[in-house]
Amino acid sequence: MIEFSSWTQVNWYAVGTLLTQLGFLIAGVWFAHSILKIIRSFQEQVGALLKLSISAGPAEARPEATGLKRSLAETSPYWLTPSETQIASQTAPEQVESGPSRFVVAWHALLHWLQTPMNTSRLAPWRRVIHWLQAPAGH
Repeated sequence: MIEFSSWTQVNWYAVGTLLTQLGFLIAGVWFAHSILKIIRSFQEQVGALLKLSISAGPAEARPEATGLKRSLAETSPYWLTPSETQIASQTAPEQVESGPSRFVVAWHALLHWLQTPMNTSRLAPWRRVIHWLQAPAGH
């Protein structure tokens, strides 16, 4: 027991640093846990709201829900009421001319990049400066 106390008296700075680092580690784990818990509850709320908005149709509209929908529609011009979204989803989508997919475009860009020469016959400007600095003064 006496040997351990003498060891801590000699290495007090290392022990203090270790305890401080452990404190920071515990605080970081606690903080990450609480952030993940908040994110999980937010995702559950958004999922429940999404499930309610998808499953509830205009025939199932409740009086208390219509007041909420009206207030949300009044606060933001980008808010779509369920009747507008159903009308938009019931119309047939128009055929749009589409070009090559993103994967094909990225593949062609990669091939073009690989086919370009990797070096040129000219010296890079920074190499010219290095050669100029290394050259004798009378040259």
